[in-house]
This record gives sequence, C-alpha cells and structure tokens, in this order.
Amino acid sequence: MKSLYITCSICILLACACKKESYLTDGGLHNANTSLSTYDYLAQHAAHYFDTTILLIDHFGLKDSVNKAGTFFAFTDYAINLLMAKEGYASLGDLYNNTSSKIITQYLFTDSISLYNTTGSVQLENNWAGAPAPCGVKKLQGTYTVNLTNSSATYTFYYLQYVKINGVLDGSANAPGDDPADLAISCQTTGIKTATGTTLHVLVNNASINNIQ
Repeated sequence: MKSLYITCSICILLACACKKESYLTDGGLHNANTSLSTYDYLAQHAAHYFDTTILLIDHFGLKDSVNKAGTFFAFTDYAINLLMAKEGYASLGDLYNNTSSKIITQYLFTDSISLYNTTGSVQLENNWAGAPAPCGVKKLQGTYTVNLTNSSATYTFYYLQYVKINGVLDGSANAPGDDPADLAISCQTTGIKTATGTTLHVLVNNASINNIQ
C-alpha cells in the first residue's frame, strides 16, 4: 500500500511538472477558443479594454462585419485615446465627424490569418477598407527568460505584426527615395478563435491607428 502511494505521488508530481513545462513554453493562451461571438467577446471583456472600440463598431453599424470576418486585428481603447490626443479631438463626436468606417474595416480580413500561415517576411493582405489602405502581416520571434531556483531557462514565442504600408512596401525594388517608412504594429494577444469563426488578434495598447476618411 505504501509502495502504491509513493508511485501515485510520483505520477502526480510528474503530471504537474509536464503541465508547468507546457505553460512556460506556450507563449499564448491555454485555450484559444471562446464560446462568444467576436463582437460579444470584445463587448464583455472583463477589463473593459474595448468599450470605446465597441462604440465605434456600433456607430458605423459593423457588428455583423466584425462577426463575419475571417480575421480581426482589434485595437483597444488606449489606442483610440492616443489617436484622439494626437488629432486634438475633445470628444467621440469629434472622432465620428473626422473618420469613416475604415477605422475598423482596415483591420478586417476575409481569410483566417494566423501564426501558422505567415512568415517572417511581410505578406500583402487585402483588408475590407480597400484603397487607400494597403497592408501586410508578418510573424516575429521573441524570447523570455524564467528564473528558477538555481538556474534560468529561456523560451521562444511568436507573435504577429500588422504592417500599415505607406506608399510602397519597404524594401521594394525601385522604391522612391522619399517613400515614407511603413508602420509595423505588434499584437499583444494572438489567435483567439471566436464562436463566429473569426481569428481575433489584439494590437498593443499604444498602437498607432489612423482615422482613414
């Protein structure tokens, strides 16, 4: 009986160790699936990071579009506040009057874009805003270190960047000398799968979004 107890204890410890190892090397969500629609996931976020984003979606009547999109690179309220401060908008009314639905649709795509079908080079993508909003997506690699009792371990993770192409893609052949630099915006969360089939990514809080007319 004592032998059986020891054996069971060892198995439990090994199982816990495996779970901890999986957690450390994950670099993302344990369960990327949510039972909520894309819209409801944003609207019901526990930390209320998307309250103003939802107001924009509602204002332009894009709830169905957000739910139907294959991919959505969502921005948080922090990004909206940065945009309003930059442009000198004192209210949401000012923002509504100086932008269009493209403030949302530039981040909506028909296909599912994920870490599994992107590379380290920018691949051009067609968003739902149409011209003049050319963009692309690329995958980057990062590392993080976990300090243990007598040592440390370094793990690798991957994340996506949304690339706003200004003029022509950086590095393109015959690009004009005065071509403005492209804007790469990293994702802080990648690959949430919503109940409506959208692959949802969340841009970093200081994302420089633009109010396309």
